[in-house]
Amino acid sequence: MTTVKWVAAVVAIGLLVWGIAKQWDDIVADFARLDVTTVSVGLVATLGALFANMLSWRAMMAATGFRVRLAAASSIFFVGQLGKYIPGGVWSIAAQAELGRAHGLARSGSAVASLASMLVSMVTAALVGIVALLFSASDGLAHYWWLVIVVVIGLVALTPPVLGRLIALAFRVLRRPSEEITLTWNGTVMSMVWSVVMWLAYGVQATVVLHAFGADSSSVPAVATGAYAVAWLVGFLVVIAPAGLGPREGVLVLLLAGVASPSGGAALALAVVSRVFMTIGDVVLAGLGSALAVRHRRVLAARATTAGTTGLPDDH
Repeated sequence: MTTVKWVAAVVAIGLLVWGIAKQWDDIVADFARLDVTTVSVGLVATLGALFANMLSWRAMMAATGFRVRLAAASSIFFVGQLGKYIPGGVWSIAAQAELGRAHGLARSGSAVASLASMLVSMVTAALVGIVALLFSASDGLAHYWWLVIVVVIGLVALTPPVLGRLIALAFRVLRRPSEEITLTWNGTVMSMVWSVVMWLAYGVQATVVLHAFGADSSSVPAVATGAYAVAWLVGFLVVIAPAGLGPREGVLVLLLAGVASPSGGAALALAVVSRVFMTIGDVVLAGLGSALAVRHRRVLAARATTAGTTGLPDDH
C-alpha cells in the first residue's frame, strides 16, 4: 500500500508540473503585467478559498459523525487534494480516505464525507453561478426568474435526507459497497456555508485579476464569481482533464465575454493566472499538510515509546 501511495503522489505531481509547463509562455507573459498588490491579493484569496474548502470537508466529516481536529483535517485534506491532478475526478476522495487512516478514521467514513463534500461543492458552484447571473444585470431577475426554481431544487438537494440518497447513488455508480448514511443538519449546513465562502474568495481573486487586465464594468465581481464557480464545475465534470485543465479555462473565457473583451485578453489571462494561483496554493498547503502528517507520526512514535517504557497500553 505504501508503494501505491508513492506512485499516486509521483503521478499527481508529474501531471501538475506538466500542466504548468504546457502554459509556461502564457504564464510568464501574463504575470509580467501584474503588480505586486494584484498578485498578493490573488494568492491570499486563493489560499483562503482552499482553506474554506477544507473547512467544508471537515464540517461534512462532523455531519457524518467524525470529529476531526483542525491539524488532522489540514493534513488529510490538503495532501489528498493533489489527487485532483490525476484524471478521473475521484482520486482525491481515495487519497483522503487512505490518509485518514493515520488519524484513526475508517476509510468508508472518510470516503462518504469526501464524496458528500464534493457534491456540496458542485451544487453550491451551480447555485453561485445562477445567483450571479440573476443579479449581474439590473433586469437579470426579470429575464431569468425561472432560475430561482433551480436554486430551490439545488437547496433541497443539499438537505441531509436528499444528500444522503445522492451519496448512496454515487456509491452505486462507482460500484462501491453501499453505506448507511446519516447526516446531521448542523454539519451539512456548515459545509454549505464554507463552500459558499470558498466561491466568494475565488470571486475576489478573479475580480482583482480582471481589473488588472482592464475589465472595469460594475458587474465584474458578480460575473467573475459566478463564472469561476461554473467553470470549476465544468472542469470537474470533464473527468479526463487533470484538475479541469482546458475545459475550465474555455468556460471562463466564454462566460466572461460580457465583461472582458476578447481583444483585451482579460478572460484568457484570468484563466492562466488563476491556474497558477491554484497550483501554488495546492503545493503550499500540501506542504503544510505533509509537515503536519510528519509531526503526527512523531507524536504517535513518542507515545508508543513512552507506553512501552512504562508498560502502559499504547492508547492510554
